This record gives sequence, structure tokens and C-alpha cells, in this order.
Amino acid sequence: MAAAPTPQSNPSGEGRGAFSAARATRKHPGAGTIGALVVAAVVGLTGVGCIPVENSARPVSGGSANANRLVNSRDSAAPVGSAVRDGKFEFQVLGMERAAEAGDPSNPFMTATPQGEFIIITLAVMNIGDRPQSYFGSNQKLIDAAGREYAVDSEADMWLNREGFMEEINPGNAIQVKVAFDVPPGTQPAELEVHDSAFSGGARVRLQ
Repeated sequence: MAAAPTPQSNPSGEGRGAFSAARATRKHPGAGTIGALVVAAVVGLTGVGCIPVENSARPVSGGSANANRLVNSRDSAAPVGSAVRDGKFEFQVLGMERAAEAGDPSNPFMTATPQGEFIIITLAVMNIGDRPQSYFGSNQKLIDAAGREYAVDSEADMWLNREGFMEEINPGNAIQVKVAFDVPPGTQPAELEVHDSAFSGGARVRLQ
């Protein structure tokens, strides 16, 4: 039986050197994965810092917007002295005056004093519907030449009118009422916006 060949020695060590070089160039199996995760994390953190922030501030409209609104409304406002209708009421401006107080001058307890001055408008209000309807002075609005809106002074409204700030009108009947607006001295009234109720569309009439 033949003997197995005896392995040949390699005195020069060339085989061991090649084997060592191969081991030196071999990469750890998890090194590439860890490196990729580190790069992704850095990119992710950098991206967070670059996310744009939406500015929630909105521009605030100024006086020019009110002026433009008034110019547009003048196209639909009825001429001075015209009768206008809103809902079940027909309104007509009968007069306008400025005053330092409103109410009964002989009774200081039935007089309202403005912060500025009163613009008092006399109105004729007719019920053009087919059932009773309540008139409220507080539903009316004054618009000045700059497009600013003013509410009725409730205390003056109470002392200026026989029935106070509210009066019921039957179909076909009409009443004469006054509405007072507390405005800065020298304010130029431009239009009156009249309403038959708090939620109606309203109608506008020019005052001058």
C-alpha cells in the first residue's frame, strides 16, 4: 500500500504572506451597514434643520381697504332721499343733524352724551309685508366718507324715540324714528345702511 505524499514545506513563507494579505483585506460583515446608518442619521438631522417654516402671519387690511369698499358700495347705494327696501321694511331718510346730546334737554336723566358728537338721522319706516314686524334701531349702520362703520348709540336711541329702541309695525303702517351715531367730531357721513332685521342683507342710501 502506497504511502500518502508528505506535504512539502515552504521555507520561503510565500503562502503565509498571501494568506495574511487576504485576511487583512477582508471586511467585517457589519461595517458597511453601520456606516450607512450613520450617514443616514446625519443626513436626517441635517434635513430637519432645513425644513421650511410657513409664516402664519397675515397682512392686516388698513384704511385703504375701507376706502375701496366705500367706493364699490357707492355703485349700489341709492341716491340721497330715495326710499330703499330691505326685507319687509321700506326706509326713507327725512333729515340729518349734528348734536352735542340726544334725548330730552329738559330732563338730564333722559339725555345721552356722546364721546365725540352725535349724528342724528330721522327715518320713515313702513311695513311693506303681510304680517307685523318689529323695528330695531340697533340694526342700522352709518358709514363715513373713509368707509368706517358706526353702530347706533343704544342710550340715545332709547331717549329719542317714543317707543324706545324697538317698535312693532303692522302691515301697511309707517313710523317715524331717529337713530343717533356717536362719531368723532367732524366726521363726514356718507351712507346709511338699513336693515329690517339683524341678519338681513341690508340696503344703502347716500346721505350727501
